[in-house]
Amino acid sequence: MTQYTVLNITAKKALMTLMHLLEKAESHVKEKGIDESSLLTASLAPDMFNFTKQVQVATDDARRNLCLLAGKEHVKMEDNEKTIAELKERINKTREVIDTLRESDFADADERHISLYWMGGAYVLGKDFVTELAIPNLMFHTVTAYGILRAQGLNIGKADFATGLSMHQPTEVKKED
Repeated sequence: MTQYTVLNITAKKALMTLMHLLEKAESHVKEKGIDESSLLTASLAPDMFNFTKQVQVATDDARRNLCLLAGKEHVKMEDNEKTIAELKERINKTREVIDTLRESDFADADERHISLYWMGGAYVLGKDFVTELAIPNLMFHTVTAYGILRAQGLNIGKADFATGLSMHQPTEVKKED
């Protein structure tokens, strides 16, 4: 399995999880009659990003990391979402960007030099970027978004985080006579 495949699958699963969490948040707001901004502006600690920013960073990571690995310019989005509906739209736009990338775009991805603004000119190889930064950072922001909603009283659990499990049914083995 290539680094592209691992990152692509992980990014799409994270986006699926975030969409599911936003749908749960939407239901929670309606059921409890609360203002959705109270969920969107909640954080786990005063010095941490709020829920909205966690979703924004996770979607940025999903898009940017795959584009960087492909050697393409990433599509930037403004961080101006104020509602659950707008965050869901951001996820959909992120999926659209990811879907434009093809496996052939990642032919030299393992050896591609990837440098981010805070690296001071240094770089990391694509093969290391995926496992050492791209996936951990994407999952950090995704799980933190989950944690914020859980701390705000949403009835969610592990199954709401690990969405889209590729389940298979066992096949019956026929006994020879």
